[in-house]
Amino acid sequence: MRQAEREGVRVELGGPEHGTLGARGRAARLVPYQAVIGEREAAGPAGLDGLVALRLRDGRRHGPLTGAQLLHRILTCRAARGPVLWETSR
Repeated sequence: MRQAEREGVRVELGGPEHGTLGARGRAARLVPYQAVIGEREAAGPAGLDGLVALRLRDGRRHGPLTGAQLLHRILTCRAARGPVLWETSR
């Protein structure tokens, strides 16, 4: 999260105090990227750069990715300045 903020990416955390995972996902449905750490991701490899499941604004779902992989892909898409949220060829 801190690395993303240093790169100029807006980050917002929505923990369990903000409702169920489904409710939080619906509330954030218009943001371009949602990194979800659900039961499956939390049970994966531990550490500072654990796994996340990616959900895109257009409804596509990808994952699992590490936080570093996700940030790299987001920064690459941002640098391209195009309308594509996520390149599927990778």
